[in-house]
Amino acid sequence: MAGVVFVSACSGSEAGVPVSDPVADVVAPADDGELFTERQGITAVDDDGQPVEPVTESLPPVAETGVPGIGSEDAFCRSWSTYAGSVSAIFLTWGLQPAPDAARLEVAASSAVSGAVDSMSDAYPPEIEPNRDVLILEVAGPVLRRSQRAVELLQDAGLSASQIDELGERWVAAITEQGIESETLSIDVPPASAEALESAALAFASELPPTFEDPTLDTTGFDISPTVDYAAANCPDQGTLAGNDVIDSGGS
Repeated sequence: MAGVVFVSACSGSEAGVPVSDPVADVVAPADDGELFTERQGITAVDDDGQPVEPVTESLPPVAETGVPGIGSEDAFCRSWSTYAGSVSAIFLTWGLQPAPDAARLEVAASSAVSGAVDSMSDAYPPEIEPNRDVLILEVAGPVLRRSQRAVELLQDAGLSASQIDELGERWVAAITEQGIESETLSIDVPPASAEALESAALAFASELPPTFEDPTLDTTGFDISPTVDYAAANCPDQGTLAGNDVIDSGGS
């Protein structure tokens, strides 16, 4: 259920953002217990015509708990993890928890999701710039519209911008601590915001369908593989939030 949200033109995964193929040219590294290493294929020769040893880059192992990369110092990686982790958790919640609880969580997460999409757009890597509109407008767009509507309902219920942002911060804290696959995911709602959140969630559930019934979230016609491949090669999640496996680093 968690994988439905990222149904894009990429396929072949069972959770997260599906991708067409695992990242190419990744070979199994020597296990030093701390790092896994990506070794790119040989692409050059020296003056004597001998192959040049491939460049080696090491990345920290992917965390087995929480949301890998959600605390990254890289703005794109951080927002990618916040977006992908949040949406996966929201989809799973709609599949496993009662509708009122799922709606409450999605509404509470709304400012975090909206902010993550905006941050991804602002920090989009130049080398994959042509894929920006596909991800931001076509794939993330339907999710963003749900989040924007949730923010409006929270405002209508009387919450201030800072209170709405606090709910988003508590959502991020919850998925970081409990993990995006938690079947009992919950957040600690500030008492002053509880009544308004309940009101907004009730309105949200009556106005919008569950994520798995929302046809606008079917984005199978759009290819975000350049973005997914970039995240896999450069971000702490190493593609796990996109459904990629990480060789010798906890992937399955």
